[in-house]
Amino acid sequence: MWKALVRWTKAPAFRHIRIIRQVGIGDVSRRKKPKTKPLRYFFYRGDLCKKIHIHRPNDVIIAWNYPKGKADQYVYSDVRRSGEQAFSTRQVEKLLNRSQRTIKKAIADGQIPAPQRTYGIDADRNGYAYYWSEKDIMGLWDYLRTVHYGRPRKDGLVTPKDLPTASELRAMIRQGTVFYVEVDGQFIPTWRADNL
Repeated sequence: MWKALVRWTKAPAFRHIRIIRQVGIGDVSRRKKPKTKPLRYFFYRGDLCKKIHIHRPNDVIIAWNYPKGKADQYVYSDVRRSGEQAFSTRQVEKLLNRSQRTIKKAIADGQIPAPQRTYGIDADRNGYAYYWSEKDIMGLWDYLRTVHYGRPRKDGLVTPKDLPTASELRAMIRQGTVFYVEVDGQFIPTWRADNL
């Protein structure tokens, strides 16, 4: 049995149907597979790694391990299961609603430990970019919630502007969902992981 996928188009005088393609209902080969995120930089066992090559039939990934300074071979399914996503500084800026200048100043002042850094794979090993784990991002969030935005208040209280809550930040990091529950007229955010 065939099912026609159609798209309605509006012409000035009339509507007509255009058949885009015909797809068999039981035809598995034409169904789209769910897209997985491209794996480029990741943390595995606490080390920052960069993908060099993936060989799916052998379930192997070859990656450059930055702390060790050499290429290592890992089990790909284990990396997908227990590896952790590495976030660039630009992604962290968007997660925390802060500028790159603020983040780099916190690192330079020693307020937070510097996250792991990539470097050129040559003799000089010049540093390029920071990549952040979930632990690094939560450490930065913990520091930023103690930093006041704007002029100091007379009462000494701290007002961090536009900083997400811990549950909202974890949901954004893990691509989960933040639900807001209404309790006595107030909306309280609650976090729930989608892929557990």
